[in-house]
Formats: sequence, structure tokens, C-alpha cells
Amino acid sequence: MNRSFTSILVSFLFVLAFASCNTKTENPDPEDNFIFVSFEIDGTETLYRDGVNNYGNGPGISSYPDSAGRLHSQFTTYIRSALDPDYENNILTVQMVRFFSDSSFVSYGTSFLMFDEGTYDYGSWNEDSTYFGIDGAVITYTDETGKVWSSDRLFGTQESWADFEITEHRAVDEEQFGAKSKGTFNVRVFDGMGGSLDLRNANFHARTIFKQ
Repeated sequence: MNRSFTSILVSFLFVLAFASCNTKTENPDPEDNFIFVSFEIDGTETLYRDGVNNYGNGPGISSYPDSAGRLHSQFTTYIRSALDPDYENNILTVQMVRFFSDSSFVSYGTSFLMFDEGTYDYGSWNEDSTYFGIDGAVITYTDETGKVWSSDRLFGTQESWADFEITEHRAVDEEQFGAKSKGTFNVRVFDGMGGSLDLRNANFHARTIFKQ
């Protein structure tokens, strides 16, 4: 799990530098610029807010083709600046995964719809074989100690209360990202060693859809 997350993180950092410090003026509406994720663990709320405590938010893309097809992902991550001594801890990624039987390049229009409004099951991402990919959402959480937890279905199954919904998804005119999206989720994440955490009552507003 750590190797997969590191791959996502490295590809994301370059995007974040542009997305969170974009020189283009965004919509002055305060709510529109309130980019954040909040969730509860054991009744205690955690909030990561873009522009506060060195946090930024931005999108990334991962795509893996093989003889069976292509496993494709758009994701958005909340993470501190790489200059922050604690930047490898307290991170959350919302990832949307889809398998395509055609291994050819996925168009921007198709990628854009991966965060389309609607409810989604939890899925699975694998960077070695499309065989293990499952369409849906994957939540990856890195705690304050640097331990990585994931909802990936390779590590465990969800409870009946788990859910994931994109409540708003709209195009924006920015250089590095193509949309802003809002959503909610309740999820169990796993450490791959038998441990689990429940992230409840989560809400997010994010920059999404990396422009290739």
C-alpha cells in the first residue's frame, strides 16, 4: 500500500504547486474558494483547509494500461507544502477509478466525468495489473504518524453505513485543473495489517480533473 501511495504522491506534488498558487484570480465568492475536507474519527473532527497551516489542494491523474485494457484514475489530494517538516503526515486523497476495456488514451471529456455528480461504490486501484481494478471511489488517509490507511477493496470490505456521493461538479477555467467538486462520504479505511479506522460525516470541496 505504501508503494502505491508514494507513486500517487510524487505525481501529485508538481500539480499542487500550480493549483494552490495559481496566478489566475478565482471566483471571489468566499464559499467557492473554501477548499477543504473535514471528517470525524471517534467523534473528533479533523479539518484540512486549503491556504491554512500550509495546506494546499490539487488534482492528479494515474493511468495504467495492459493487455486487458486500461485502469484510469483522477484524484484530488489535501496535503501540506513540501517545505513543511510535517508534509508527509495528515494527508487525504479522494480518488475515482474506472476500468476501460480499451487500453487507448482516455479523453479529457471522459476523465472529466469521473467526478460527475452521483453516488458511487468503493473501488480498488492497482498500479501493476488492471485485473485488480474495481470501478468506484478510493479514500486514502495518512495519519499524524505517517501511517497510510486506504478504503481500497483489496484490504477490506465496507460496512452497510458506508457511502460516497459527489454532490456538485462543475467546470472552471483554470490552467492546471478543469473542475471544482463537492461531496460527502462515510468510509472504513484499512492499514493492510488487520487494523481499520472509520472516517465519518466527511465533507469536501476540491479542485479536480487534472488537465493533461
